[in-house]
Amino acid sequence: GKAKISERAVPKEKAARKYNDIYKDEYLNRIAFPIGGLGAGMFCLEGSGAISHMSVRSKPDVFNEPGVFGAICVKGLKNGAKIIEGTVPDWKRFGQPNTGNGAGGSIFGLPRFERSSFETKFPFATVLLEEKDFPLRATIKGWSPFIPTDADNSGLPVGALEYRITNGGNRSAECVFSFHGKNFMKHNDGGTNSIQKLANGYVLANAATAEKPFLEGSFAIFTDRDNTSVDHCWFRGGWFDPLTMVWEAIRQAEVKNVEPVESGAPGASLYVPFQLNPGEQTTI
Repeated sequence: GKAKISERAVPKEKAARKYNDIYKDEYLNRIAFPIGGLGAGMFCLEGSGAISHMSVRSKPDVFNEPGVFGAICVKGLKNGAKIIEGTVPDWKRFGQPNTGNGAGGSIFGLPRFERSSFETKFPFATVLLEEKDFPLRATIKGWSPFIPTDADNSGLPVGALEYRITNGGNRSAECVFSFHGKNFMKHNDGGTNSIQKLANGYVLANAATAEKPFLEGSFAIFTDRDNTSVDHCWFRGGWFDPLTMVWEAIRQAEVKNVEPVESGAPGASLYVPFQLNPGEQTTI
């Protein structure tokens, strides 16, 4: 008999990539750019725009991807809501812990931009995101303080993410940017966990106990926009419930204000409404 080989079965050679050039396609899969000031620990901005490697407990935690993400919604547009990330690499969807059980609470299944690319020129990392038939383009620029000869400001315990949104369509767009985070500072060994107020943002926090002072930790997330609204407490439910309710708020272009609770908040969100005419852009 004769054997036939499908063209799909023959692996294609990787497209050549020049040194220090832009990362695209399969070259995005393992890129992770560390961000975080002196003494702050770190998180990473990945090639897709995902936030991972959240290491803020005095040790590396490179598999910690707690579900921290930006999102955008265009009011009145069908399928007008997306998280501001590119596609999820296959190794994550099928290789992360608990994915065989549905990866409860992960954000892998949320709609996102179909095309992304990544460029790094120290101390900046830049992710470009776009999608056919979607009017907005997004750029994420991540960086840590780095000012030669200025040791004090270069050592600030912070990291920055600049989300630049551009209206590439031919109509004015009424939008809501939002940024969401599970309370990943909650510690399983005890101490009251809470989400606290902060100007234009919120603080994920866990308190110390008398026996375990090292349980204390906090992580602040805030914007430069004075019209920021904050939901200090996600819906308290099981498995997918908190994230499902968050996605509904994103999809409906809601701008939520929810006061803090004493303890036990699963996560928090901030919301920034804005409008863009064709060709305009804004950075948050």
